[in-house]
Order: sequence, then C-alpha cells, then structure tokens
Amino acid sequence: MHPSSRRVRSVVLGAAAGILLAFLASGPAAAHAVLEETDPRDGAVLDAPPERLTLDFNEPVQAVPEATTLLSPDGLPVDVEVAATDSTLVVTPGAELEDGTYVVSWRVISLDTHPVAGAFSFSVGEPSATAEPVGPAPGERASALDLAGVRTAAQVTVYAGTFLVAGLVAFELLVLHVSPGAAPVLRRRLQRTRYVALGAAVVGAVVLAPATEGWQAGAGTDALATAGTWTASATSDTAVAGLIGVAGLVLATAFAARAGRDRRALWPAGVSLGGATLALGALALVGHTRTATPLWLVVSADVLHVLAGAVWLGGVVGLALVLMPSSQVDPRRAARTVARFSALGATLLVAVALTGILLAWRVLGTLDALWTTSYGVALLTKTVIVLYVVMIATWNHYRLVPGIVRDRAGHGGDDAVRRQLRRMVTAEAALLGLVLGVTALLVSLSPEPSSAAPPGAADSTAPASPTEVTRDLEDGTLRAQVTPGRVGVNSVQLELLDADGAPWALDTDPELSARLTQPSVGPLEQTLVGAGPGTYEATVDLPLEGEWVLELSVRTSKFSNPIVEIPVEVTS
Repeated sequence: MHPSSRRVRSVVLGAAAGILLAFLASGPAAAHAVLEETDPRDGAVLDAPPERLTLDFNEPVQAVPEATTLLSPDGLPVDVEVAATDSTLVVTPGAELEDGTYVVSWRVISLDTHPVAGAFSFSVGEPSATAEPVGPAPGERASALDLAGVRTAAQVTVYAGTFLVAGLVAFELLVLHVSPGAAPVLRRRLQRTRYVALGAAVVGAVVLAPATEGWQAGAGTDALATAGTWTASATSDTAVAGLIGVAGLVLATAFAARAGRDRRALWPAGVSLGGATLALGALALVGHTRTATPLWLVVSADVLHVLAGAVWLGGVVGLALVLMPSSQVDPRRAARTVARFSALGATLLVAVALTGILLAWRVLGTLDALWTTSYGVALLTKTVIVLYVVMIATWNHYRLVPGIVRDRAGHGGDDAVRRQLRRMVTAEAALLGLVLGVTALLVSLSPEPSSAAPPGAADSTAPASPTEVTRDLEDGTLRAQVTPGRVGVNSVQLELLDADGAPWALDTDPELSARLTQPSVGPLEQTLVGAGPGTYEATVDLPLEGEWVLELSVRTSKFSNPIVEIPVEVTS
C-alpha cells in the first residue's frame, strides 16, 4: 500500500476507534427546543389581564417576532413586543387586554437552527362564546412549502458541491497513481469537475442563507425577493458556515492542480487538503449535531462522517474518470490506482458506519424514533441505499479489482473486466449521489415525532360533526370520539378493549397531545382523566380551524408503547 494511503487509513481508523470508545461511555442524547411551560397555562381563565406572557423552553431559543402573534377574541392581532432571553420567550401586550379568549401563536428558532412553532389559548374574565378562525390562506401555505423546497434544493447543492470538490482533491493527491505531467486529459477532467462542483456549492450557499431565514420565519417564496430577508441572513449561522465552506473550497480547488503537477512541493498539497477539510467541517456548524451532547464528541463524529463520505464519493467518481478510455491513463497506473482505493474502501466503510451509528443515536435518542419521526424514516432510507452501495463495492473488491491488479504488469487487466468495473463504479457513484441528497434532506427534517396529514381529510367548509375512530392495538382495540369538531373546547372520549372485548385496564395512563398540521402548531399536551376501567376523557381546546391530529401514546406492556393518530377536521 502507498504510504499516503496508509496514513489516511491510520488516521481514519484511529479517529473512528476513539469516537467509538467515547460513544460507549457517553450518556443519553438531548433533543432540540421543546416547550416546557407557559404562563398563563393553556386553557387558563384569569381574573385580571396579564402584563406579559412567558414561554419556557428546555434550551436557549431565538425569537421570531414577525411570526409570533397574540390574537384577540375577534381574531385581530394585538400589538405586542416579542423578545427571547436565554430559554424564555416573553410576549408583552402593548395595551391592557379586554375580557375574552386569546390565542398565542408562537415561533422560535432552536439551537439546531430549526424553527419550532405552537399555540396556546387563555381567557380573561370568561371564555368567549366563539373564536374567529385564523391561519394562512391556501396560497400562503403553498408558498411556504415552496420555500422549504427551495431551501432543501439549495442544501443538496451545497452538500453535492462540497463533497465532490473535497473528495476529488483527496483522490488526486492521495490515491491517484499517475506521475506529474502524465495523463493531461484526466487532470483537466478532474479540475473541470472540481470547478463545476465549486460553482454549484457557491450558488447553493448564496441561496441557502436567505431561504433558511425565510423558512425559519414561516414566510413564503416571496421572501427571497425582499431585501430585508437577504440583509437579515447575512449574519446568520447559515451564512457564516456557507462563507467558511466556500473559502475552504476555493483554497482546495486553487491549489489542487499545482499540487498534482509537483508532488515534491508539499505546501500546495497541504493547503488544498486543509481547505477541503475546512469546507467539510463547515457543514457541521449548523444542524442537529449542535444540540446533541457531548458536543465535542458529536461534532467530531459528524466531521469524520462527512470526511469519510467525501473521500468515498470522490474516489468512485475519480475511478470512473480514470477507467474511461478517453482519459488516456496508462493501464498499469490505472490498476495501481484501483488497488489503492480498493484497499482504502474498507476503512472508509468502517468510519462511515461507526460515526453514522453514533450520530443516529445522539440525535434520535431512542430506537422507535427510527420509524416514528420523519428524520428516522429518511435515515432508514439512507441506510438501505448505503447497503446497496456496499454490495456493489464488495462485488468490485472481490470479483473485479483482483482481475485488473493481477494483470498490472501487462495491460492493466482484461478490457471486458475494465468496462464492467467502470459501469459498476459509475452505478456506485450515482447511488452515493442519492445518499448525499438524503443526507442534505436530513438537515431539514425534525428528529421529534411528527404527525402526518390525516388521510381523506374532510372539506373545511363542511358542517362540524363528531369524529369517531377505531384502531387496532396489540391484543386490543381503541375506540375514540371527538365532539363537536369545532374551534374551541372539544370533548375526547377513549375506550380501550382487550382481545376479548372487555374493558382494558392499563398500568399506565395513556398520554394525549394535539397538533395542527398546516400551519404547524403544537404539540399541545392534554390531560386524560380516567372515567372507569379502560375509559378515559379529556377536554381539548383547539383554537384554530384546520386539520388537527390527536396523538395518543398507549403503553400496553413493559416493552410495547404503540402511538395512535386520530385525525380531526376542525371548522369554525
């Protein structure tokens, strides 16, 4: 094995082993911002109007004043001042509140840069007889979803450009076995690919900062045409990370060609590799890893994870270029390059697997979050694709690479084997690109449980009617009724039956929460009261019209805790 390949392998294995040992000794993970308490409490009836409203979270938050509102009993916004101090959001009304029911719709930014939103209501004097329906119009909702799509596309572009530039730099300087000055066609193609990837990363970074600013505020695509959005985003964490990443990519690209031409000059290679590492490390400056603990461990694992992934992606793309007949690479040199990367592949796989497992545990915290959260489902999807990539890489390593390496003294392997390896490496690169897209998507997804939009939701103009739902549980049945399905106070009745149809008395009472899907509100925790064996009741205040989901957590045994979602269409 070439000395440079041995150094890379030793560093990666040593770092992975250290992270694994720390991982085994570390405690549970921490989630992002969660509302712990409000004053006044949800549904409270106050004798006197409050001077201020406070919301306490489990971690420091940033306020989004333009997306935090206080609605009067007639549905009109009340002038308020909104500020965040450490983990407390303070909403101060500009005038004394009159009697009636008020709705507080809040939005904050957690440490992982993700927006968290919710709502609660309280009354002064006595509750209002009715509450005015509020919420964005369908066009505004669609615009907000479009902006989220723009942000995701920009994030994918940044990841793709960064991984390609950094990976191809590592491939050319540490893996490629071609003498300086040889294979000029290949050198030009590598440099051209890096330039294209650099351009894509720059465009993605420029769009990502304002798109994230608008996404955090719950705005639509029209926010990208507002100068205020661009100005506010200029000093954001996303903009700082993007600036650092672009600077690293420029250094990596500018010095890579010179380092490839003159292997005796070590400083250009050091600057290029350092710039690539800086760009990859910038990806860890924002996202879920900022809220997981211990921070040094999770960030180190994240950096190593993207570093190994970039070297892997750059390696397979570089091999595909090397194996192209038009690249005019000497067959013996190509065979040595294939052998080097093949030897490094197992090390990269170990590093990606170990760090991936650690990051999943620290971010998700529990095993069932893999299938109860959108983040977990995307992570499982990514894992399945990676397994396909591993199967292709294994086939290449044991079936195709030996045939090329054995004949390196001759013509670099049979032409048919070279063509097959080129096709397999191209397929591997395409799948790794898909993995990269899912990885970028993970940054936008929440690791907290979320409710999907209820299937077959009724037209919001239809008259309200009780919602009745029957769901199968493990060895039992749940029957639920929500009445009347209108804005305001609703009654929830639950009945649990065992396999024989008899009332099912549980050791632990179920837990109930309510969440509005569009606009995103909640979850609002609710209190269930036992009304008899297997029977529970709750009074739920649903302050806004729209598609609500009641989420019921039922612990049926020590090892089973199914989650049941009850869709409720709430009208005014």
